[in-house]
Amino acid sequence: MKTRILTIGPCLAAIVFLSLFNVESISAKGPGNGGKPGGETAGNNLSFPVIWSEGVAKALPGTPDMVPSLEGEWWYQWGTNGEDPNIVPASCPHDPDEINPSLNPESLPLCNDGVPNQVIHDDEHIAGKIAADNPMPLAKAYIQKDYNNIWQAGHQDWSGAQVDVDWIDWGDNLESVDWYTRSQVRIEVVLFKDLSSPMTEYEMRHVSGWGIDEVHGLATERNGEVLTNPGNKATVYSPCARLTIQKLLVQDLNELPDLTWQGEDIGWTSDVPGVINTPIYNMAVYEGGDGPGYYSAEINVKGRVIYGYTWNVRNLNDPIDGTAAGYYRITFSLDETCPTVICNTSLGNASILLPLEEEMEIAALSVDTVSTESGGAEAVLDTINNLTYIDVHILEQTGGGRR
Repeated sequence: MKTRILTIGPCLAAIVFLSLFNVESISAKGPGNGGKPGGETAGNNLSFPVIWSEGVAKALPGTPDMVPSLEGEWWYQWGTNGEDPNIVPASCPHDPDEINPSLNPESLPLCNDGVPNQVIHDDEHIAGKIAADNPMPLAKAYIQKDYNNIWQAGHQDWSGAQVDVDWIDWGDNLESVDWYTRSQVRIEVVLFKDLSSPMTEYEMRHVSGWGIDEVHGLATERNGEVLTNPGNKATVYSPCARLTIQKLLVQDLNELPDLTWQGEDIGWTSDVPGVINTPIYNMAVYEGGDGPGYYSAEINVKGRVIYGYTWNVRNLNDPIDGTAAGYYRITFSLDETCPTVICNTSLGNASILLPLEEEMEIAALSVDTVSTESGGAEAVLDTINNLTYIDVHILEQTGGGRR
C-alpha cells in the first residue's frame, strides 16, 4: 500500500511516495486521536432553544438573531465509532494546508498531519474516507469555547403565563450506576418544553473527549452553510430551581415510610423518628454564584442550558450512623417565590425521561426508587409539591479505584 505525501518548498512542489509501513506518526494530534481541541477561556455558545420562564435570562455569547460568526478552530466529523458505552467520535482536526491548490488540487477534506506545508492523501487522512460505524454526513464542526466561534440559538421570555414543563431529564449516570464514598457525583437536571412554534436550533457534533474533556462544535457543510435542527423543543430556565440532598437512614428502600415535603427551608421529614436527616446540601440557583459549591444553571458543551452540580461525596456526606455510605435523596424543586419574581414554572404535566442519552421516551413512574442489580435508581415525579427526586445508593469505597 502506498501513501502519497505532498510537500511544498520555497520554490517547488514535490510528490513523494513512501511506504505506509515505514511512515511513523508525525502528528502530535493525529486524526481522531481524542486530543482536546481549543482553549478554556471562552464560554459555551447557546445551540439549543431556551425559555426564560420567569423572564430572568442568563448572559449569552453573541446577540439575538445573529448570523453565526465562525472564524475559529474547527474539526471534521462524520459519525461515531464503537458501541455504548464505548463510543468515540469519528473526527479529526482539519489540515490548514488543504486549501493550497498545489498540495490539494482535488480539494479533498484532509486531516491534519501536524507538518506545515505538507498534506497526506491516504484513507486515514481523508476525512470520512473510512466509514464510521455509525455514519453521518461529513461536516465541519466549529468548536465551543473559542472566542472566534460565536453563535446564539433562539430564546424567549415566557413570564407572561405559567410555563408547563413537558419533560424532565435526570443525568444518565444517576439512573444507571451506583456511586461510592470517594465519588464525584455529577447531578444534572434538564427541563424541556415542546414548542408549537419552532425556535432556531443549531446542529452540534461531538468531536473529542468525554466528561470534562468533551468538546462539541456547531456543524456546517464544507461550503460553510450552517446546519440546523427542527427547533421544536426548548429547555426551561428558572432561577427558582433548588437542589436538596438528604441521607435516608434505612438499609433497604422498601423499609422507607412515607415522607413529607416541608418546603425549601426544611426538605423531607417523616413522622417516624430516625428515618431521614436534615439536608447536607440545600441551595437555590438564585442564592448561588460561580464556583463548585453553588447550585447553578450553565450552558453545557452541547449548547444546552442545564442545571448542574458536582457532589464531592468524600467532602460532603452525612456520617451520623457511622458511615458516609447509604441511601441519599436528591431533590430538584422549585421555590414558590424567588427574591424578585414569583415562580412561573410548573412540573404538573411533566413526564420523566428514560435514562437513555437523547431518547425522549416516557419512563414508567414508580413509587419505589430501588437500585437495580446493575446499579442506579429511578427518578420520581411529585406533581403536588412541584418537584422531582431520585434516591441514590452511595457504597463504601473498599478498593483503590474511584468512580
